[in-house]
Amino acid sequence: MQELLGRYILRHGMQDYVVNLGHNRLVIDCSSPVFVYRRYLGDALQSESIIMSDSGEDVVVGIFPIPPFQTLVKAASNVYLKFKSQIVLDQKSEAVLYSKIPIEIGVYRQSKDEELLLDAFSLARQQFALYGPPETGVVCRYKEAEVSPKESEIVAIKYEEAIVRIRISNMVDNVVKVGKVIIPMEGIVLDHALDDAWVPGSVEMSLDMAFGKDVVNVQLLDTKAKRADKTSLLKKGDTLTFYMDAGY
Repeated sequence: MQELLGRYILRHGMQDYVVNLGHNRLVIDCSSPVFVYRRYLGDALQSESIIMSDSGEDVVVGIFPIPPFQTLVKAASNVYLKFKSQIVLDQKSEAVLYSKIPIEIGVYRQSKDEELLLDAFSLARQQFALYGPPETGVVCRYKEAEVSPKESEIVAIKYEEAIVRIRISNMVDNVVKVGKVIIPMEGIVLDHALDDAWVPGSVEMSLDMAFGKDVVNVQLLDTKAKRADKTSLLKKGDTLTFYMDAGY
């Protein structure tokens, strides 16, 4: 099966690119003096960009899996992942689990040291949830998904979901039940191969006690994130953190 995700090199006069993702049809017109990107949902035009360049170099458009924050509610930067099965973890122990998160598809105009987002869309129904109280809670992209200690048992739907590795460390003296995790993912670059997507690195969820209260710290370690000033330059080994103070 031909890979649909990746980089597309454009040259004038070449055959148009047509990429079908779910009900979305992406067309890159190479027949005119400029390149034109269009996305259709059925017969309805959803997005259009005219790409112009006189540099003499190849024009590149990338189609990639991205974190699910570019469509509808752009205020979200975290994923609220609810486990379909609660995890019961002994005191002073840890477990490595696998699950899956929602993703979107991003279309980029790429150049040497930066890239520009042209379009973003989702193939699946989008869900949102509030983590915490109404006054101070955080709006998150929501997903209820299976969880398993075996990665092979988690099957992600291509173009809709990405695999994520989660390590839960219980540092308290009690047995705990864990039913959800909030994953910080702002600016994260997802990895992909053969159109399968996954979150690089590991979600580290640490449960501890301080001054008689639960302290739950979630970090995304050894991942890749985009710099705010240059969208394609990556920070290696970056760490994103979320403090879960409204239950787990």
